[in-house]
Amino acid sequence: MTTSGVTRTSWSVSPPSSRTGPIAAALGPIVGVLYPPRCLLCGAALPGIAILCDRCEERLPPLSGPRCSRCGESLEDPVADLCVACGTRDRGFDAAHALGPYDSGWGDLVRALKFDRERAVARDLARRLAMELVAISGGRPPIDRITYVPMHRADRRARGFNQARLLARGVGRRLHVPVVRMVRKVRRTPPQAQLSARERRENLRGAFRLIQSGEGNVLLIDDIYTTGSTLEECSRTLKTEGARRVLVVTVARA
Repeated sequence: MTTSGVTRTSWSVSPPSSRTGPIAAALGPIVGVLYPPRCLLCGAALPGIAILCDRCEERLPPLSGPRCSRCGESLEDPVADLCVACGTRDRGFDAAHALGPYDSGWGDLVRALKFDRERAVARDLARRLAMELVAISGGRPPIDRITYVPMHRADRRARGFNQARLLARGVGRRLHVPVVRMVRKVRRTPPQAQLSARERRENLRGAFRLIQSGEGNVLLIDDIYTTGSTLEECSRTLKTEGARRVLVVTVARA
């Protein structure tokens, strides 16, 4: 069943809807000659409508090696199923997945979206995230609603958008799952980059507040998984008012 109660006989990711009108369709070939498409990362000429060339596509590797079954952390012991952190404390979320490592083309795409404001990247990454969710679920992902890691209003105003929200909206459209703003960041926090894992957790304590509750399974989306502190705190906030399970998905894992 879908969230609207309509029975599906099969499950697939919907392609982005086309809004090309007759004028845009007529001008398309002319624009293509004047402004030929180029790879977003390296600038190489592209034969079609893809945003990456074949070489840059090869720079989008999946996470490799043995991984923690809960958070995706690399494991030194191939026999183990959980990392030390997941085995010794409550993570808040139930499972976390990422498309690939940050120190690769995935990181380049995230930076292009966040700092170069390339909206086409958000559409492409949302498509990839939706396909990954279908793949790891073996069909329809068991999620009832989608939400995203919020930014403090001052940070959002400075950037102009929340990249996690853009990704969530794209995934929701493709999976036909409602996207809901469920968590608000009520306290502006110092940058996490220079803090230890414990300092990051303390830095975020009480920084998020639930603004809309929801039962069932929630998909929480962000761009990068670093130590997981932000995602843990958001997940705990979601579970305070009824979320049964929280699945985390990000583009990259640092």
